[in-house]
Amino acid sequence: MRRVIAVLLLCIFFSPLAKAAIDSDEGGGELWFSCNEIDDCSLTEFHTGEASVGGTVNSASPFSPETIFIELPMTPQQSEIALIPDEIEELKVDLRYQDDIIGLSRPDLEVTIIIAQSTTVFEFEGDSNPADGIQGPYTLENEPLNHGGDRLLWPEEEVRILLQFEVERPGNWQLNLRGSSYMMLDIIWSEDVDSRDVDEPSSYSSPRMTDLETIHYGALVEDDWDCWTFDVDSHEILRITVEWEEVPSEIEQTHGRPDLIMPDNKMAPIPDLETQVTNGATKMTWQWRALPVGEYDFCIGGRLNAFQPYQWAGLIAFEGIGPTSPEEFDYSAWQWQGYGMKAESYGSQELSATSDLMALILSLAILVGLIIEFRNDTTSKSVRYGIFVPGVLVLILGGVVSPLWAISGEMQSSDEDSLEELIDSRLDQLWHASHPNTPASSRALHVGATFGMLEGETLSVRLVADSAWPLDDGRWQLHIPEFYELDFEALIFNKVAEKSAVNPVDDLLDSHSRSFILLAARTLMLDLLMLEALLVVDEIPNSNVIHFETEMVSSGSLGLVQDPTWGTRPIDVPEGRWRLMQENLYPNLISITMLDGVKDDLEFRVQIDTEMDHNLMYSTESVQPASPLFESQYLWVIAGIILVVLGFTIENRRRGKAKQILQQFTADNIWN
Repeated sequence: MRRVIAVLLLCIFFSPLAKAAIDSDEGGGELWFSCNEIDDCSLTEFHTGEASVGGTVNSASPFSPETIFIELPMTPQQSEIALIPDEIEELKVDLRYQDDIIGLSRPDLEVTIIIAQSTTVFEFEGDSNPADGIQGPYTLENEPLNHGGDRLLWPEEEVRILLQFEVERPGNWQLNLRGSSYMMLDIIWSEDVDSRDVDEPSSYSSPRMTDLETIHYGALVEDDWDCWTFDVDSHEILRITVEWEEVPSEIEQTHGRPDLIMPDNKMAPIPDLETQVTNGATKMTWQWRALPVGEYDFCIGGRLNAFQPYQWAGLIAFEGIGPTSPEEFDYSAWQWQGYGMKAESYGSQELSATSDLMALILSLAILVGLIIEFRNDTTSKSVRYGIFVPGVLVLILGGVVSPLWAISGEMQSSDEDSLEELIDSRLDQLWHASHPNTPASSRALHVGATFGMLEGETLSVRLVADSAWPLDDGRWQLHIPEFYELDFEALIFNKVAEKSAVNPVDDLLDSHSRSFILLAARTLMLDLLMLEALLVVDEIPNSNVIHFETEMVSSGSLGLVQDPTWGTRPIDVPEGRWRLMQENLYPNLISITMLDGVKDDLEFRVQIDTEMDHNLMYSTESVQPASPLFESQYLWVIAGIILVVLGFTIENRRRGKAKQILQQFTADNIWN
């Protein structure tokens, strides 16, 4: 008896629990079809129940088909907040039908996927020709979910799959389970609200007693207020730093100015603000000066349908003692560091324009002289058409047409942007994407697209290179000096001044402007990094003018949950190569700090530890250097000049001999 009990306990201990709450843990998005009976089915995280379920249809006909429903709710209910992906990674349904007329077949199947308030329907065409054999389960991969922009699954919201099919003949149907039928979702983020909301109970009316310099952990859930009470001793500077964890943008809290209530129950004056975003985590440091000694209440408030974990700590200091961060800013403009430039400058080749005006002017001058020369009559058709005309044609083609072709090719076309115009358009896009009312899915779509170019749109920009730097594999990477002349702070803050209709209060920016500034700084840096890395050519170009033009297609993105990056790629870059470039180029540290106060300023800290293998860099056809009509156009000009000079020489000699003969003939006639 004891042995039996021990075996039963071991079985219970080691057997998996039949749960299916979606989360971002490994296997957290796997939903297996499990049934004990036809009317007792569910979606579970592990294989449970019978290997298959089925039924018998006795009275179906083409005129009176029988409809069969199978409902699979997720069990147990959702217990965490989870971010639902835009696509189903994989769905497989192994359903078969056996009758006496056709044999084994597959009926038409309708699969309805219900996630919270959204419904997505897929229709599968059956297989009624058993002569070809059953082709396997109904399968789809990477198909979009119709979530309507609401990507969040909240606790106790449902996930449910409905299977519906019709049969027109009596027979038996069977749904294979235990690994044969399932749905896979790639859940990239989830969070247990209860386990993070450890700061409770606290509220505006009942703040919790604490020490200022203690590190406090908690989560701001919806429109709750989290409040603490602490004593402040004599000081010159009071700093409180709140660090917010990364969450999807649709549930991100507003990060508004906290309430600091002084001993006299008045609100503390407007503080200075330093905001630092490091790999998705937002650290906000509020700094007050010369506040009175006494007991203070500190409160942070949230908004409805929002959730975000945080930690905070305070510090009192004196001028010159301890960190006083705003004074650490040197207000110097940040310059591009060439993060995407992976070639070496040693052995570089200078580039220049192909449109040589001197050759054009020289050729035109010679042609004018030829026109004057052709006004003089000549009787030598062989010289005229054998030397002069070919020389003129060669000179026109090599010295006029080819330079004009090169000049037009190096000019900016009407459907092409300069780098300045491209960045300005990108900043406009980011301004709208960062607005608090922008749907999170729309924000992620536009922010995540490379330079904002969505699938099917064309990225077209004119760049000017000063040199080509050699890669280890014999190719060349183009060096664009304009990248290094960009003033990121001026571009971003000028856009805020242009777009913002809200006047700063006591020198503090509004939350939309702060969000835009930090988002734009990070996004522009990553866009330029990828663009610079794509400027790889197989041969040294003839011109320093580079046209980068390509249609963009959708791709897997990288980066933050709420603000992905590089979600579109040039159409000729394979997805696998694009993924390798992403992984090698994406910095392991992106830290952007903004000072918001009397003086607005940005500081960047970017670190890329991965050594980029040159073989991973791709020579995309998007890089189109300008080129003359003819290669080696100087040789054409020289050849034309040689022919013209040769023609002049032969014609002058012919005319000289003719004059001598005429003079001799005239002299002989005079003497006679």
